[in-house]
Amino acid sequence: MIPATIQRVIALFLRLVRRISVKSCWLFLFVLHGLESQAEIMLHRAVEPARMGLDISISGENLTLYIALKEESLSVLKRKMDVELLYVQLQHMSHFALPPAAARCRVKGQNVNQGADQINGFQTFHCERPEQLKFIDVKLYEALPDLKAVDVWLTTEKWQSKTIVYPDKLQVIIRSGILK
Repeated sequence: MIPATIQRVIALFLRLVRRISVKSCWLFLFVLHGLESQAEIMLHRAVEPARMGLDISISGENLTLYIALKEESLSVLKRKMDVELLYVQLQHMSHFALPPAAARCRVKGQNVNQGADQINGFQTFHCERPEQLKFIDVKLYEALPDLKAVDVWLTTEKWQSKTIVYPDKLQVIIRSGILK
């Protein structure tokens, strides 16, 4: 599609084409090329909103959460918050996600790493009653309020699924029958 400004210039050119010398024609084409270049500059690529990955793995009495904040999301988030602060906030979170109290899960370990272009980490739980894992509440928005979505992979010994958790719906539902 030709921008309206260029269409008007072409129309003017067509009306004056018989009165213009060859030298003027080349000058016109040069100006037209410049206008096209400016029109191309106006086109912008859409920026993906800040997203984070959360892998939830359930195996027997063990629940493991893996987080990954990739370079694309860091570039969006760091406009509003220093990357070091993002890292510290994730490092000091007591729970990336919280299983229901009925499952009696306690944190066994946690680690968060900062690389040049990403932040990742894990949190492990031991659950006394894993059959009570009916849902998991994602808590990452508490530490990263500018986060727009969390891409969740849930895997068990029998099943796997992918879902997206948004700030207005924070639970990952675990279907009955997928745990041993």
